Amino acid sequence: MSENLKGYNGKIAYVNLSEEKFEIKNLEPQIAEDYLGGTGLSAKLTYDMLSDENYNTLKSDPYAEFNPLIFATGPVTGTVRPSSGRYSVTGISPLTKIWGEGTSGGTFCISLRNCGFDAIVITGKAKKPEYLYIHDGTIEFKTAENVWGKDTYQSQDVIKDEINNDKAKVATIGIAGENLVRYAGIINDEGRAIGRCGMGALMGSKNLKALAVHGTNPVKISDAGLAKKILNEAQERDKTDFMKAAVFNVFHLYGTNSYLDIGMALGDTPGYYFTKSEFYAEKLTGKTLKEKFPVLNYGCAGCTLQCGKSTIIEHEGKEIEVDGPEYESVGALGTMVGVFDPKNVILSSHMCNVYGFDTISGGVSISFLIYLVENNLGIEKIKQYLKDIQIDEIKWGNGELILKLIDKIAKREGIGDVLADGVRIMAEKFGVDPELAAHVKGLEMPMHDPRAFAGQALSYMTCCVGANHEKADWFSAEMGNLAYSKLRIKSGDAEKIDRREKGV
Repeated sequence: MSENLKGYNGKIAYVNLSEEKFEIKNLEPQIAEDYLGGTGLSAKLTYDMLSDENYNTLKSDPYAEFNPLIFATGPVTGTVRPSSGRYSVTGISPLTKIWGEGTSGGTFCISLRNCGFDAIVITGKAKKPEYLYIHDGTIEFKTAENVWGKDTYQSQDVIKDEINNDKAKVATIGIAGENLVRYAGIINDEGRAIGRCGMGALMGSKNLKALAVHGTNPVKISDAGLAKKILNEAQERDKTDFMKAAVFNVFHLYGTNSYLDIGMALGDTPGYYFTKSEFYAEKLTGKTLKEKFPVLNYGCAGCTLQCGKSTIIEHEGKEIEVDGPEYESVGALGTMVGVFDPKNVILSSHMCNVYGFDTISGGVSISFLIYLVENNLGIEKIKQYLKDIQIDEIKWGNGELILKLIDKIAKREGIGDVLADGVRIMAEKFGVDPELAAHVKGLEMPMHDPRAFAGQALSYMTCCVGANHEKADWFSAEMGNLAYSKLRIKSGDAEKIDRREKGV
């Protein structure tokens, strides 16, 4: 590895599933410098790999074998830098048919880095279902016959047993990815998720069930002493920042769902398919869930915040420990569908993880269906897809319906086969006004109402992947969580933007 690339492994693995071959190439120092981070590197690699003709083909057929699926980490992943325990998965999205990306936390990212690669670029399609076992500079192609058809939790356990390595980390698709649900995700570290943009569907289209990774070679950074010094100084500053300390404590106590109280107060949390912003959701707040259910804390690699939560609920006569729920999942599977039974919302979120699909796109698609039925829109065409669901079951607040639809989406059965394609295609198939479909560039809107903040709608519009709250997070700036200077906005411009009545 070049001295100029400290912080990087300096290697990229190119995997051809069709031929069961891989090739290792050096990462060019200039590319590493110009395209910082896993997502930036992946964007550059994808751009260089796709001709205009190939890209145009992917707009109509995102499952073409040459669509590169890229797993990547950034230069600070696995270092002392807090909150750096993340990795990205990118490709041309099956849902939006444009650039798509998702990120996830946990510990999978550390093992991926320590395998000796900065990125794994996957093309082709396996003749039969496979998974990749990546360890210390090499890649093995393994049959997935024993895990294809299994859920995401089962798959992680079975794969570790097959490779006889309990220390390995696994990122896997579930039944939703196998059935090409357009917003299928990838699950790692039990319940951490690459949720958005349908990267799990792209993975499933390649007959790729999972990546199992185990590395033993930590990446070296240029100046470990200086990095530690900067970290200590930042931590000392944070201790004297009242706002940061308050946010830290609340997120540590209640997780991301601590935002529900704030979102409700600001009109940012949507309900009933974006038709209401005022409703009683006290039963779903992070504080209430912690009082009602046993809740355990955990954190992603290198994170001192530890906002991750595991909740213990009783299900089918026994106690089960489930991941979350996160704020976005509570909104999408709770307020958006008019369900305020906390156990039902927790279980709905868990089942999305079990099957492996995005709670946001899934919840918005379900709420769109209910909205159409409640408003007597597209009814005759909707009835054509109903099998063992009655039209009068489709209504706000029916928690059992939500669980039933989650199952049908994952298996692409009946009405679930349409919902599995997202709201844009739902509007087309049900013959309703496409303007009713709540998406930007084909990506369903998250649980931050674009009408709540002056610039949030514009933020969604200009985001390269569409309505993604992690990238299009203008709401954070207006709430004071991000300094305008960090967004390269001059003070005069900031004053104009901050006048809410002038917003989009």
